[in-house]
Amino acid sequence: MTTDVGEYGVYDGSEVHLHITGSIGAALVPWWIHWFRHINKDVVVNASISRSASRFVTKDAIVGLCNGQVWEDEWDDAKSEDWREGRTGDSDCIIVFPASLDTVMRLAQGRSDSPALTMMQVTHLPIILCEALPGINSVIEHWRNILLERPNVTTAPPVVGIKATDRDSQETGFNLPGAIAMANELIDGTREGDCVD
Repeated sequence: MTTDVGEYGVYDGSEVHLHITGSIGAALVPWWIHWFRHINKDVVVNASISRSASRFVTKDAIVGLCNGQVWEDEWDDAKSEDWREGRTGDSDCIIVFPASLDTVMRLAQGRSDSPALTMMQVTHLPIILCEALPGINSVIEHWRNILLERPNVTTAPPVVGIKATDRDSQETGFNLPGAIAMANELIDGTREGDCVD
C-alpha cells in the first residue's frame, strides 16, 4: 500500500549529497535514506561518512541504500575529485545529517582537513545543517552565527526529539524533512541567483 505524502519530503532537485557526521543520530540515517528514496525515486543520493560517524553507521549500509557516490571522508577514499570543486556528482545541495558539534565548529572556523570539509568550504551549493548539538553556550553561538553569515548555509528547523542519554525531550535540528524544505528554498534561490557569493 502506498501512502500519498503530498509535498512532504519531496525534493525539488535531481541529486543530493548527505554528509553524515559523528552523532548517535547517524545510526538512524539508513532509515531516513530509505524514506527519502521511497518518496524521491528518481533523485540520486550521494553520501560521505566522517570517521566519527563510522562508530554509529557503516559505509556498507549507506552504499546499500544510496544510488550515487558513497565515500568515507578520508583523503584515500574520496575517489572522485569533485570535492575539490565544491561538489559531488551533480548534487544540487549538501545536507549535513546529522551535523555534530565538532563538524559545525570546524566548518565555522574554515577548516578543510578532510575532503568533505574542503568541499563545503569552497562550494557555492546550498548547505543545510541538521544540527545535533548537545547544548549551546556563548562560544558555540558565536561560531554558529559566523557560519550562518554565509549566504549558502542554513539550518534545518528544530523539532522536539528524545535525547539518547536520559530520554528527555529536547529541541534538535536532526530533521531531514525540514532540511529538504530548506534545500528546496535554497535551490530555488540558487537558480534565481540569490545564493551565490
